[in-house]
Amino acid sequence: MDRNFFQAVVRSRTWFYLVLLLAIGSSALAVDSIRVSYATLSAAYMDHICAMDKGYFREEELTIEVIRAPGGVATPGLLSGQFQFSSSASSAVSAAVRGGPVKIVYTNLSRPSYTLVSIKPDITSAKELVGKKIAINSFGDTGHLSTILYLKKMGVNPSSVLFIAVGRNEVRFPALRTGAIDAAPLVPRDMVVLKDQKHIVLADLGKEIQLVWNGVAVSSKLLADNPQLVERFLRGLAKGREFARRYRNETITLISKRDPSPQEAIKVDYEVTRASMTEDGSLPDDVLKEEIATRAELTKVATPPSISTTFDYSITRKNYARLKATGWQPAQ
Repeated sequence: MDRNFFQAVVRSRTWFYLVLLLAIGSSALAVDSIRVSYATLSAAYMDHICAMDKGYFREEELTIEVIRAPGGVATPGLLSGQFQFSSSASSAVSAAVRGGPVKIVYTNLSRPSYTLVSIKPDITSAKELVGKKIAINSFGDTGHLSTILYLKKMGVNPSSVLFIAVGRNEVRFPALRTGAIDAAPLVPRDMVVLKDQKHIVLADLGKEIQLVWNGVAVSSKLLADNPQLVERFLRGLAKGREFARRYRNETITLISKRDPSPQEAIKVDYEVTRASMTEDGSLPDDVLKEEIATRAELTKVATPPSISTTFDYSITRKNYARLKATGWQPAQ
């Protein structure tokens, strides 16, 4: 074989492998870093925790930068482009109802974990709440909205009840125990403490109503400009969600790494969260329509937006359909 020809072949192969290695290297580096806001990383966000810690986001070539932000901060940050995804879907619904360019693309939890409780012996049902004081954390939050939806379901006009915003769970619970207010929606941990005091359970709100309690919101611009990114994020999240549903003990361990709460409290939160999960990350139109109408009343919006303006579950439903079609199952 001609020596020059042989050298040319070697050089060409060398260049071929160099190009191939560079291509592989650039592909391996093609990972999108995205910013996601969380009010907290507790059991209510165990779908996100499992997606991060079990590598489901990495499978989608995503790295997650966790941004701690409450709902009131998360939605403006989302709209200004400070981060790509907000886990404060409930706050985002209120913004969307007021005309904000934001959409809810996934609903993880729809059964609120609140129990509507009174310690007043003369209050035994929703009808006795007329003219009474109900303590909530803040106007328009999930506790407030859950109670309004329940009152409406029971035929009680919410405007006939005096809602008092007290700011925090730590204030709401003592206000109820001292009799300063007449009733309050309480979280499971409060109910554990209240067991030693005589009280009346007016309603388990999670069994009575549904609403957007927890999920994912994105800006309308991101959804229009980069639906592939939204799809990858939601697919990783769907896998994390299914892992959390199936593997209780490992999920509780993963939550404990991020939530400093006592182990027993995390176990209670896990069970409540799992029971509140939607079937496939979406809600039916009748539930969405009622929530939009109620939020519009709260925010004095004369003409509520349509469901399609506020919600878009198409990607979430497509991801779940594909996971089901391929027989995907999470592994420990």
